[in-house]
Amino acid sequence: MSVYTTMVSPDCGCDDTALVAPLMTVSDALETGLAMVAKVEATETVPLHLARGRILARPVQAQADMPGFDNSGMDGYALCTKDLIPGRALVLPVQAVSAAGDAVVPLVSGTAMRIYTGAPVPQGADAVVMQEQTDREGDRITLTRRPEPGENIRRQGEDMRRTDRVLDAGRLLDPKAIAACAGAGVGQVDVWRKLKVALVLTGDELTKAGEPLQGGAIWDVNTPMLCSLIECGWAGVTEIRQVADDRAAMIAALDELAGRVDMIVTSGGVSVGDRDHVKPALAALGAKIGVSGVAIKPGKPITLSALGDTMVVSLPGNPVSAFVTWVVFGAPIAARMAGLTGAGLTGAGLTGAGHTRRHVRADQALRHKPGRCEYRPARISGYGSDGLEVVTTGTRTHSAQLGPLAEADGLVLIPAGVDCLNQDDLMEFLPFQA
Repeated sequence: MSVYTTMVSPDCGCDDTALVAPLMTVSDALETGLAMVAKVEATETVPLHLARGRILARPVQAQADMPGFDNSGMDGYALCTKDLIPGRALVLPVQAVSAAGDAVVPLVSGTAMRIYTGAPVPQGADAVVMQEQTDREGDRITLTRRPEPGENIRRQGEDMRRTDRVLDAGRLLDPKAIAACAGAGVGQVDVWRKLKVALVLTGDELTKAGEPLQGGAIWDVNTPMLCSLIECGWAGVTEIRQVADDRAAMIAALDELAGRVDMIVTSGGVSVGDRDHVKPALAALGAKIGVSGVAIKPGKPITLSALGDTMVVSLPGNPVSAFVTWVVFGAPIAARMAGLTGAGLTGAGLTGAGHTRRHVRADQALRHKPGRCEYRPARISGYGSDGLEVVTTGTRTHSAQLGPLAEADGLVLIPAGVDCLNQDDLMEFLPFQA
């Protein structure tokens, strides 16, 4: 049934040189881009409550055993099971109380102690009986069942031991990781500094959204869109430049920004027309151009280069093309520069090869022109009988139509060599991150 059933990361099948030469494949282009960058080196220390979205620069170790002492997992009664003599009624007198925050005290032999969740287990007790399994009358309890040694006791260090490595460097500090840090007794963390990104937008026709349009002007979609894609806990847009469709102006803007930021993201002017000045400007500045055109739809002109230590990601000007090529290329490269590794990549919706992806099923037959792999905006519309998600996508990709993108949950990948997919065929799905 399925025409396409494998997930080879992140190759899309566009490495058929007979189809796409001289364009690079997606996987080769991404590998090239990743190899061009180095991780930022500067670090800073931030308090834990302000660390969400940052990336750990050094491992986190537990400062003490967790739990720090044997404690109760239930509200109930602490006792020594040896005091319950076989064949006799399970009755014990109750003496004293252990509550959260109390010191550890000894259990009087032959008695039970009232205990609350999280409270220290008294010395000499080897089980906690939940209160629902007891009947209390005055200062005595009758157990409805005989407990086993160790029952309902959380042992010292069973979660983590002092000096245990709790989180590795490169981890994205999401709420789960922050909880682990707090549980380990760590109140501040060393993180990589935020990635500094500059946006350079071209197009004399662009007008800021919200302002009236004059003549053939169009509203600028890419500035707010790319800012929202880039801005996160570990990266920020520090400068935005609107550059005229003029080669000298583009050269000046790139030259000024190189070295001041970690990454320059350009949008527009990256093709080969008379008014496309990005590549000539990069060449004039002596940039190292690693990728110049990829067998991908939309976004074929995507260019990856370096001006000294500054990475330059040059996206097409059409909004959908810019969106797709940032997701496929820009985001993984930025993550590599910011220091994300391992679990951090997964937490950010990325993997070491590119992105976290999964299989879905097509809700209809789809046609595709072989030659370039295609990323189409797609919406999850339900689930198949096998539990896999079913997606709805358009019959073609329109690089300037924002409606389908706005409704999409992610992108589906159609390999370069595939000319059609049948209904219910498997497809790879690249989900968008919130």
